[in-house]
Amino acid sequence: MKKINKSSMFAIACTAFMGAFGNSHATAATLNLANSGLQNGTLNGAFFQEIDPNDPAGTGVLNSFVRLQSPGNSTVEEGYNTDGSLQFNEMSGNFTRSLKLSDVPIFTIGGVKYRQFVLDINEKNAKDEPLIDLEKLQIFLGNAGNLVNYPTFGGNAVKIFDLDGNEDNTVKLRDTNAGSGRADLLTYIPDSLFSGPNQYVYLYSKFSGAEGGFEEWAVQVKEKPDTPPKSVPEPAALAGLGLVAGAMTFARRRKSSQTA
Repeated sequence: MKKINKSSMFAIACTAFMGAFGNSHATAATLNLANSGLQNGTLNGAFFQEIDPNDPAGTGVLNSFVRLQSPGNSTVEEGYNTDGSLQFNEMSGNFTRSLKLSDVPIFTIGGVKYRQFVLDINEKNAKDEPLIDLEKLQIFLGNAGNLVNYPTFGGNAVKIFDLDGNEDNTVKLRDTNAGSGRADLLTYIPDSLFSGPNQYVYLYSKFSGAEGGFEEWAVQVKEKPDTPPKSVPEPAALAGLGLVAGAMTFARRRKSSQTA
């Protein structure tokens, strides 16, 4: 069941608001979420929030849709989800699959609706070990679940979000919650971008400094098919409350169990 502590969203609302009305000129930027303590921030319209490992009240079930593993001695990994043949460093089997737009939950932050994606990082946790950088994050809407050949997808998908925009942006990350299966980062993309007839979501990401295990993107399981979008309380109602988003555990679904 999807659970997010309501008291967690004050800083989310405030930071998303500042990001929406921040710099109007596109410049290359680095969002550093690798410092100690729970970090959050916005970059090119997306909002990123680390997940608190010490909040058992916020446990939820996640469905992964793409898993990436850097090959050999390489520290770079990239890829995207699909039911088709794999192109980059995606892991096969049940770990990489298609994703329907209807399965990506909506949250309202500061009066704006966002689609939420969840990242599980599997890197070394020691302070003297390298962290990991999210160098690229792109989202497409496609007309089928088995599209291949990034970035064009044969003309069957439209790019709706690009972390870089017109510049080379980077998000510096750390493995907040040790071990695989424990989510580390919430990523929010404005829902207004998810328009048009295409109903399959393709998330392409590229990481550098990957020296541990795999990285994995997921979405929260909906409580009910007809559950309305979750609404985040306005900042005034949350004054003085801390920023907490509960640790989440992963549930694996076989690709064959996905409904059309």
